[in-house]
Amino acid sequence: MAGSARSSGKVIEFNAGAKRLLSRHQWIKRRPVTELGFQVVAATVEEFAAKGVQGARVAEITRQAGTTDPTFYRYFPGLRQAALFIISEYYWAPLNLRLSHFQQVMDDPRQLFEAIVASLIRSAADEPARPWLAESKVFQIVVAERRSPFLLPDSLLDAEYVGFLARLEEVIKAGQRRRMFTTEFRPALLAPLVVDALHGLLAQNAVRYQPFRVTSDEIERVAKHLVGTKE
Repeated sequence: MAGSARSSGKVIEFNAGAKRLLSRHQWIKRRPVTELGFQVVAATVEEFAAKGVQGARVAEITRQAGTTDPTFYRYFPGLRQAALFIISEYYWAPLNLRLSHFQQVMDDPRQLFEAIVASLIRSAADEPARPWLAESKVFQIVVAERRSPFLLPDSLLDAEYVGFLARLEEVIKAGQRRRMFTTEFRPALLAPLVVDALHGLLAQNAVRYQPFRVTSDEIERVAKHLVGTKE
């Protein structure tokens, strides 16, 4: 995966024009930055997590938010766009922000990879700093709608998603160059493989009545095994 992806509010060229990436700002009419906007987003997340994007109903969302249907459409053109925006804005964008911070304070590929894995693990839990949003349910939506035909191809062309994979790929590539990672698989293959594997393990913990829970230590060991991290 070549090139870089940065949200600018416009369609972004990527990989020498092979892909046209989409900014999350294309899926909203106005940003939900008011208390009412937060209520609409929070209710939308609850509805998507409970029924899936295609099973959701605007009337139920607005009932939970204590408002009316026109208010929902003040922010989003429809349910599909709301789902794409929520996944990008409240999942992939925060992960990219953390990764940017990590890259500013460290350059060791092993440390960067461990920080990314820790962030992916943390992404399945609620964030106390944002009490109005259930990030754990945003995570459930991300995993459940990963390959949803209803959201494709936009979900795979989201600049935040592709940008995160590109940065992870560069970290893996740097680790391979410095012989910190021993696997010979291409970084472009390993980046989505790591994300999907960790998502699967984390999602298992979210299912009730599982015979066992996967610990953070086990998840970290799986990630290290995939890239061949030397202990």
